[in-house]
Amino acid sequence: MAAAAEETSPSVIIAGDKLSAQLVIPAGCSRAMMTAPLLKEVIRGQGVEVTDFTNQAIQELTQSTPPDDQTATIDIAFAQPPTHGTDGAIRWLVDEKNQDDADTQDGHSTGEERDKDDDQEPLSHYDRCAFVMVETGDVVGQIREATLGEDGRDVTGNTIPAKSGKDMPLQIDETLMRRADGSLIAQQDGVLYREVGKAQIRKQIEIKDYVDFSTGNLDFDGDITIGRGIRDCFIVKATGNVEVKGLIEAATLDTGKDLIANGGFAGRERGYAYVGGSLKGKYLDNVQGHIKEDLCIDREVINCELTIDGGINSPHGSIIGGLLIPTGEVNIGTLGSGAGVETNLTIGSVPRLDPFAEKLDAMVQTFTKDLEKLTEEQDLINKMSVKGRMTATDRERQTEIMFEISMVNTNLQKAQRTLDSITNEIEKRRSVNLTIHRMVNPGVRLTYGRLRHKITAEIKGPARIYLEGSDKLVYRQGDAPPCPLAQIADTQAIRPGRNAA
Repeated sequence: MAAAAEETSPSVIIAGDKLSAQLVIPAGCSRAMMTAPLLKEVIRGQGVEVTDFTNQAIQELTQSTPPDDQTATIDIAFAQPPTHGTDGAIRWLVDEKNQDDADTQDGHSTGEERDKDDDQEPLSHYDRCAFVMVETGDVVGQIREATLGEDGRDVTGNTIPAKSGKDMPLQIDETLMRRADGSLIAQQDGVLYREVGKAQIRKQIEIKDYVDFSTGNLDFDGDITIGRGIRDCFIVKATGNVEVKGLIEAATLDTGKDLIANGGFAGRERGYAYVGGSLKGKYLDNVQGHIKEDLCIDREVINCELTIDGGINSPHGSIIGGLLIPTGEVNIGTLGSGAGVETNLTIGSVPRLDPFAEKLDAMVQTFTKDLEKLTEEQDLINKMSVKGRMTATDRERQTEIMFEISMVNTNLQKAQRTLDSITNEIEKRRSVNLTIHRMVNPGVRLTYGRLRHKITAEIKGPARIYLEGSDKLVYRQGDAPPCPLAQIADTQAIRPGRNAA
């Protein structure tokens, strides 16, 4: 009888994982017994926690009594699952900015952004940079802290533990600042480098391969090291040093400090170098540019046009063809070639100051001529005054001339003082001292001042070409006495202006 009663009594089924529970009302169970208090006692007796959901389920059951001849099964409890913690993470805002820029450049921007950028010219592939450049004050990233999570409860009321999120360790140095809200702020201009668990801003870009379409043009406030080379038509600018371990092709380089071209520079008449320090390298071929300090080349300088504010120091190298205008001393292995290639070297010039001196000299001459004309006119009017023939107009003109003479005199004195100062500086900086270790070949043209000397005979080294006295170029081979350069050169005057070939 007891077993029969159990078969017709309400019971509870609890899922094995205790995440859900059901109330079973078997067929034949007296529906008069299905009162809310009784059912709650049955549920509690089976170890299930009565919750608001359970009360609602019981209420719905008692309000719609199932038929006596059918078994009814209803859900009475569900576990409250835990909310697991989230892992710490960082969102790199600079990556999003770069992607937005790339999408816009490729014509893939959407909505208002596309409308706004439709009229803009797409950015050249040469101008796309693979490095993340940042400036001081930029918000480069946002760190999200790990969270602990919130425990859950199973249907019996026991705790289901939540898993805590894992911290994301990030090691930074003084180049980045982490705020309380998790934002990362750049503390200097540079390129953002990231590794697993580390981030910093460096004043140096290190490229293992080539500067090409994979990197784009570079414009960087700092140093750049390039592992293999620079491809045609690319531009590399840096405020610091640039070191290229491989070949520089027909590219443009603009450095604030030294350019080190370990693999040489094959410019093919389209290579340009603007060097704020010294240019050191293996060889130069068809390169144009301006070097603010010294030129130091191991092998050849071929068909280049270079202005050099320092000197040339290449005791084992050769200068063949082109035009070089150094300010300082020249120490070279060979000048020209046995084939008689026209090679131009201007010595005793200060390219940074000579143009200013020439302009000031022209101004002084103009002011002097103006002063002479005004003085002649003043003398004529004074003679008329002595003879009593001066008119009112003459007297008015005499006043004007006195004022004009005063103004011209003032301008002349200023121009002359500035010219004297620049001339003195030119004399301090310029050097007329050319040391040759192996050979000066016929066809070399040496320009000094207003004279150009075309060498017609070999000068074997060791030899020197230097200034004797104030304006006489001489050459000296070994310990032999000096000889006038004119003995082995055709000399001609050149017109005023820049000492070009």
